[in-house]
Amino acid sequence: MPKTIRIRIGKAELKGELFDCPAGKAMAEALPIECHWSRWGDEYYGTTQPRFGSYAGAATDMMEVGDLAYHAENGWFCLFFGPTPASRGGEPRAAVPVLKVGKVTGDWAAVKRLGESITATVESA
Repeated sequence: MPKTIRIRIGKAELKGELFDCPAGKAMAEALPIECHWSRWGDEYYGTTQPRFGSYAGAATDMMEVGDLAYHAENGWFCLFFGPTPASRGGEPRAAVPVLKVGKVTGDWAAVKRLGESITATVESA
C-alpha cells in the first residue's frame, strides 16, 4: 500500500505518496528523510539521510512533473518539476535511468523560485 507523504522545502510544501515498490517501501520505513538537493534544470537531486541501497525495479529516464525517483548507483533521490538539460521538449527527463518511487503535487511555481542548493524533509503525512 502506498505511503502518504509531505515534502517540506523552505516555505513550499508538496503532498503525495511513496509507491508500493521495493525502493519506495524502504524509504517509507525510514521516514523522516533529509535530502540535500542540487538543482539541474527543473529537477532537484542529491543524497539523503539515511542512505539507501539497491532495489529491483524497471528504471527509466522518462519522467512527469511531480515524479520522485531514486538512482542507486549515486544514492540520489530526485524530484522532477519541469524540463531538465536532458529533455527533448517540455517533458522532464532524467540524465540516467532511475526508479520511480513516488509522486507529489504542489505549487510548482514556488518550487521553481527555490535556490540552486536546498535541504528538504520528506515525512509521513
